[in-house]
Amino acid sequence: MPLKTVVKVSTITNLSDARYCAGMGVNMLGFNVVEGTTGYVSPAFFQELRGWFTGPKIVAEIYRLNAPDLLLAIIENYKPDFIELNLNDFQLLGKNITTPVILRLNNEELSPELPEGSFVITSADRKIKSYPPILIDTQNDQRNADLAVQQHAGIVLFGTWEEKTGQKTYDELAHILEHLTVD
Repeated sequence: MPLKTVVKVSTITNLSDARYCAGMGVNMLGFNVVEGTTGYVSPAFFQELRGWFTGPKIVAEIYRLNAPDLLLAIIENYKPDFIELNLNDFQLLGKNITTPVILRLNNEELSPELPEGSFVITSADRKIKSYPPILIDTQNDQRNADLAVQQHAGIVLFGTWEEKTGQKTYDELAHILEHLTVD
């Protein structure tokens, strides 16, 4: 099923979200790869998940990585298609990154030089400037997703926690993804 725009789903922590999103045609799945942070997905668990879905690009979400030397291990263990980080982390780690970047900017930050094929994430209330490809953080809100599509931008949605394997609802996520499906 093609979608009307590029869609990235962040903070995937379970197989149900990964498979559902892949089946809906989501372009990118993000996994928190920094040990000790909320929603962390270990390399071993990631490899288990990875064997059960195909299609989406893999995004290693790297926030608050206090040891730049861990970046190489993350790239080796997860083999991401993109590295996602904020401006502070990019300034600390950027010289070591050869993988395309997804840079999360707040409203006051300017875009630094990014590797080719990179994306910028910004909030829905920010006017889109001339950054090459933009993803708007929708906070899983349908109005923000519609705004992004109208502005020819991609969107960021968020996975949800799964209390028990195989038992979860996709109400918010499903509503937005179904709305974005090309007829």
